[in-house]
Amino acid sequence: MEFLIRWTLSLLLLLIVLLPAGCAVNPVTGQQELMLLSETDEAQLGRSTDRSVSEQYGLYEDEQLQTYVQSLGQPMALSSHRPGLPWQFKVMDSEVINAFAAPGGYIYVTRGLLAAVNNEAELVGVLGHEIGHVTARHSAQQYSKTMLTNLGLQLGQAFGGSYGDLLGPVVQSGAGMLFLKFSRDDEREADALGIDYATRVGYDASRTADFFVTLQRQASLDGGDGQRLPDFFSSHPNPGEREQTVRALSGKVQALSPGRSYRINREAYLRRIDGLVYGKDPRQGFREGDWYYLPQHRVKLPVPKGWSLEREGNNLQLVHPQKYAVALVSIRPQSRMDQEIAAFFKGTGARVQQERRLSTDGMPTRLFMSLLGDGQKRAVVVSRFFQKDADVFAVHSLTGEAAYATLGEVAQLPGKGFAVMTDPDKINPRPQRIAIRTAARASTLEQLLAEHRVSRELWAKVAWLNGRQLSDRIAAGELIKIID
Repeated sequence: MEFLIRWTLSLLLLLIVLLPAGCAVNPVTGQQELMLLSETDEAQLGRSTDRSVSEQYGLYEDEQLQTYVQSLGQPMALSSHRPGLPWQFKVMDSEVINAFAAPGGYIYVTRGLLAAVNNEAELVGVLGHEIGHVTARHSAQQYSKTMLTNLGLQLGQAFGGSYGDLLGPVVQSGAGMLFLKFSRDDEREADALGIDYATRVGYDASRTADFFVTLQRQASLDGGDGQRLPDFFSSHPNPGEREQTVRALSGKVQALSPGRSYRINREAYLRRIDGLVYGKDPRQGFREGDWYYLPQHRVKLPVPKGWSLEREGNNLQLVHPQKYAVALVSIRPQSRMDQEIAAFFKGTGARVQQERRLSTDGMPTRLFMSLLGDGQKRAVVVSRFFQKDADVFAVHSLTGEAAYATLGEVAQLPGKGFAVMTDPDKINPRPQRIAIRTAARASTLEQLLAEHRVSRELWAKVAWLNGRQLSDRIAAGELIKIID
């Protein structure tokens, strides 16, 4: 009951604060629409989301690449329907092919998307699409609808409906704005706006359709067992449909300015991404046997046998095979243990039963056993907070109260085994990178990859990255991506 009262009071407070926003005029359509967020609220929400993105997912550490992407997005933003927003364009350090728009003018693309793109025109088209979401206030519209029934991002599915509803406060992410689903009409409108914005600044917007072809081919990698389309594209119109639509719309827009030439800039783009980290970066973390290593922080933790492990930004989730227990690990760079402890108990409402101060490999450690419940279900949470240099690590082991006697020990294994890394081979793993090579002579892509001694296992993926087939002819002097 206490949980329900807190939830209801929070909802009422939000409504009291936001209802005065009422109706607003859409900057793109000029029509009145129901909007629970004023532009001031939208800007504040965008700043909050941006902080969460940086904390939870991290930005790619390449200042020149960040500046380059910013330079491509800014001209479109300034020519858009909302030029006065404090537009920012950032590259996230993730291998997933994705792009996001947060309210207030914050646009994100991943390094995984940059690896899949083959020229500036394609990237500008993606950035223009995200600008369109912001100018048409799609995030604000969707948030207005969603906030009435869902106050945060939850990963509670891990418990299949048993104790998952108790997990929301434990793993709630301030970056939840990035995971709102847009309608297909919103996506089509953003496509049209992106074409308009890209064309205004002189890029060939039809090249965005080539990116949709890349997405279609991704699903068939490795004989049909390749990665599925990322979540970002799950609510979008089918990539094949979008390809045809984008080519048609681009043709109509370009026809309005006959004789004008439009930029593609393939070579300039490829040279910019030379050296880009590709795929999972083992320096951020990797699993080997029954251990998960975090080389950047020089710590490691054991994974219980048979348990699955997933990572989302700076959060790890380890799940019992039958989903009867879970261990949640959070990484909080540049933080203090006392602050994280206070935030955890304030956010969850967990009731402390026991508390101890410890030391783990020289790391100050705090141990808590607490109860978490909503009046109907109760779970036991054993939390360990570790302070290592400027970073805080929290390991929360959670089981149903009845299952604690049998599963409590194994659920605590990641926290009990948390330790400092000392193996030099694990501390400095080498990530794969995109390398740009010049074809010395005309040949097929397959011949070129053999000449550059690219592993045969990577050939299909490299062909996909270049938007080519292995049998395609490559001209002498042409630039090609390989994985090094």
